[in-house]
Amino acid sequence: MKRAVLTACLLLVAPTSRSAEPLSPIESYRKLEYPPKDENFEKGWKDRVAADYDVINSADLTSLRAALKDRDPFVRAIAAYALGVRSDKTSADALAELVKTDKEYVVRIRAVEALALLKMKPEVIQSALKDRDPGVPWVAKLVAGQLKSEIDYAAEIRQAYAAGITRGAMGSAVVGKSAPDFTALTVDEKPFQLSSVLGKKPIAIYFAAFDG
Repeated sequence: MKRAVLTACLLLVAPTSRSAEPLSPIESYRKLEYPPKDENFEKGWKDRVAADYDVINSADLTSLRAALKDRDPFVRAIAAYALGVRSDKTSADALAELVKTDKEYVVRIRAVEALALLKMKPEVIQSALKDRDPGVPWVAKLVAGQLKSEIDYAAEIRQAYAAGITRGAMGSAVVGKSAPDFTALTVDEKPFQLSSVLGKKPIAIYFAAFDG
């Protein structure tokens, strides 16, 4: 009798332990409490940043390729961008198809960025200049120069993401307060540190982004 009871307990416990396995980066992104919608701009953004890092650094390529067909447009978008950053040339045809046919402009934008990082399908990026949504041609024009450049932008982005980011560092730049010190590469590939010029001359820092 005791043996039968023990066996029954083990059967009950086993499924619980399996269900406690951590979610994959893509699944975690899909389950974000506040997905990257306009109305969530100030809600859950730290979770979204952390999820971006996790997908780009840790998601396996098979999952990313499959996610290009996900029903969630934000999952398709992050998967497209991650495949570009990860230099997955195998995905070039699928990314080109997203640029041509996906109904969501955010997915088309990310697919254009990915193709530019892969330095592939210039004709598709050129066709994106005629996209019906103003954000897509804006990005296509912005990244067109990457195709002819010898710089491996994907490798540089991978390096930046691999360095990681702490939640304490997120949001450290606040309007009305002194800018936090940081180091980055300029457009001509030279290192720049904010503290090296602070107090010496006026500074204007421009981070290109499209705001529809």
